[in-house]
Formats: sequence, C-alpha cells, structure tokens
Amino acid sequence: MTLLNLSALTAGLTPAWSSYLRDWDRSLRVANPPETTRYNYLLAAAQLARSGCRSSRTLR
Repeated sequence: MTLLNLSALTAGLTPAWSSYLRDWDRSLRVANPPETTRYNYLLAAAQLARSGCRSSRTLR
C-alpha cells in the first residue's frame, strides 16, 4: 500500500513548488526513511507553500 500520493499533495501549488517537492521527495527516497516520515515532511512543506502563496497574494 502506498501512503504517499505526490500528485494529490502538490495539487494547487505553483509549478516551482511542485517541482521542488518532487525533487525533495527523490532525495528523501534515497535516504530511505520510512514512508510516513517522507509523507509528514512533504505534507508540512506543501502546507507551508500554500500558506506562503496566500500571504504573497495578499501583499500585492
């Protein structure tokens, strides 16, 4: 069973953030942490990207 669905996690993010998270996921897979750890790291980064995107829009 695959826990991590990277497409769902990056849905709605800018292409730059999506690319960054995909690259980071590759790096994490090489380090071989448990899948739940990878998921938690990527989920936190995706949430940060979403909150950062919202705040940058309000600044304009």
